[in-house]
Amino acid sequence: MSRWTLGLALTVIGAGVVACGERQAAGPAGPVADVAALTTLPACDFNAMNPMVSQYFSSGQAKTARDLINAMVTAGAGSAAARDRGFDVMAMIAANAQAGTGGSVQAGSNLMNELTKCMFTDVAQFPATFPEDYTVALTTSLAGGLGVRGGASDAATDAVVSRNLFSGIAPPAGVTWSTMVAANPAPSRLLAYGRPSSIAQHYDWKVLPRNATFTPNALVGVCVDVNAATTSMLNEEHVGVLTFAEAYFLDPAACANISVRPSWGERLASLFLPRSASASVAVRGGIGGSTGGIGSDFGLNNIPAVTLTFTVQPPATVAVGQPFTLQVRATDPITGATVGGVRISIIAQNNNGVPKELLGTTTQTTSNSGVATFTDLNFSPGSTGGYRLLASGGVTGRDAIAVSVVTSTKVNAKPAK
Repeated sequence: MSRWTLGLALTVIGAGVVACGERQAAGPAGPVADVAALTTLPACDFNAMNPMVSQYFSSGQAKTARDLINAMVTAGAGSAAARDRGFDVMAMIAANAQAGTGGSVQAGSNLMNELTKCMFTDVAQFPATFPEDYTVALTTSLAGGLGVRGGASDAATDAVVSRNLFSGIAPPAGVTWSTMVAANPAPSRLLAYGRPSSIAQHYDWKVLPRNATFTPNALVGVCVDVNAATTSMLNEEHVGVLTFAEAYFLDPAACANISVRPSWGERLASLFLPRSASASVAVRGGIGGSTGGIGSDFGLNNIPAVTLTFTVQPPATVAVGQPFTLQVRATDPITGATVGGVRISIIAQNNNGVPKELLGTTTQTTSNSGVATFTDLNFSPGSTGGYRLLASGGVTGRDAIAVSVVTSTKVNAKPAK
């Protein structure tokens, strides 16, 4: 989880990204540091909620909220019913935040924290920075996002989006929220909340309970014009730097035309489906997405260059025709973050710099971990002597990113027996 106190105006993990909103200049961005979870369970205090209810809700809504809180008292703090009723109150708060009809945002934020104390009994379920600051998510004029999903009365497939329509979170096409979170403890509901990051074109989404799981994974994204910055790549805190070829994109002009309607979530989610591993050309523009989990910073990372490093060198001696393994890692030279989607090719040169035929699969693409592994390389008959292997390449869909050439240690090819 990213620290709210770092000024993260939460900007990413969500699949409801629609209109591009204001353009922001992409800037360098490394992974956001996680924070330690709570070690002591906060005490539930139902009595503390009453003044916050009065300060945030209108008189009619306040009565409904108090009835729900009384139901929590009856069911007992931490029970499934108490959690369900707590999510009902949070859903009321989210609706007000979207419509701009709530009262004091600080009272609303405090109320959500007090509800959390009475909904959960495991510190792993609480926000890592509890008590959480929900004020950006509740302030209509700010680009926060807030929504309750998974329950029978919640939107079945609608994305939860930031109010500037820059970012969002949604289930995959054809999947409902209730299906996606069904494996979680009853009532299998969650609160998705977020705000823009302090890093330009980044958004930070989180969920309550923090340990919620998704089957299939939730889809996340940001609406950006990737043509405007030819060295931009996607960055997800817990995954690393991702190539745009791993997600579908809209043309930037179409990005601003998407509207938030009940059917929108499915339309958008279909755009976030990862491309197959064989995809070699990215359609640049519009919306980016990834199937990462919820609870990290997601956005653009400017990477003018990528550095290659041999993490597994060739053997010192190998027989002609004998397969051997190489491994190469691609990283951002500034942040050290690994870079996925780098196409790496291997060639052999003799001691005089003359290329020699190298057999096997000589081109591989780095995974999200930034690693490409070559497992069946071998020298052709007659290629005896000393060689060095050169690794070079380019980033899928990001031709403007320079990729360094790296040379291996020496390998001697001897005649086959």
